[in-house]
Amino acid sequence: MATFPKELKPIYVDNNDLIRLGSIDDGGYVVPIKTIMNSRSLVSFGISDNWDFEKDFVKKSKVNVFGYDHSIDNNFWLSRFRRDLIKFLKLKIFKPKKLYKMFQYLDFLYFFKLNKLNKFYPKKIGKNSSSINLQTIIDKHLVFKENIFLKIDIENFEYEILNEITHNKSKIEGIIIEFHEVSKNLNTIIEFIKILSPELSLVHIHGNNYSVKKLDSFPEAIELTFSKDITSSCENKKEYPIKNLDFPNSKRSPDIKISFSD
Repeated sequence: MATFPKELKPIYVDNNDLIRLGSIDDGGYVVPIKTIMNSRSLVSFGISDNWDFEKDFVKKSKVNVFGYDHSIDNNFWLSRFRRDLIKFLKLKIFKPKKLYKMFQYLDFLYFFKLNKLNKFYPKKIGKNSSSINLQTIIDKHLVFKENIFLKIDIENFEYEILNEITHNKSKIEGIIIEFHEVSKNLNTIIEFIKILSPELSLVHIHGNNYSVKKLDSFPEAIELTFSKDITSSCENKKEYPIKNLDFPNSKRSPDIKISFSD
């Protein structure tokens, strides 16, 4: 069992008030239903080839989606199609999910290009001249400047934008953020949680089992959910992962059990 500092223990939220959006494995996240319904824009950093979370979010709340990922461009889709086509011709692709992956670009076009509510930018998130930052996105891209929901999975670059997030916390309705290299950045994560409070409370935690080498060892990647206007007077005695809400990122390994220090 992985033991985290008490500062990473979420406040109590009834499981009936939570919902899982996105994939049943990697790419799925647990969010309070209230937070989804109160959001007016979904800003996603790190789309990769999975926007199931974004699609589920839109089904629940008719928000504008703004996606950012510098690795997803025409070369990405062309290389992917060529690779999958070779596998198909060699009779290695039969399952519906794999066939979907082969033509996934069409789904990408439909969701981000043909749908006027959604936008995609092949931009890297960061501070240098070739990147785009959160403040610029809020100022120049978003229709609604308040009630923003952030989804962040950008492989260590999350640490570059933490100050921007806390600076804009009054505009943010909720956050899902995956932290990487947790051991060496644990104090930074704890400080981030403290600065967000009381406007945004930590309401959920999940360990990414892709980041561990041994069962129940300390995860080097964790997924945290924050929400505005959610308080609780109850002590949180829930076990993590939460049954029927949390699922392992990798189906080949069991999920990571989490406890908290006193």
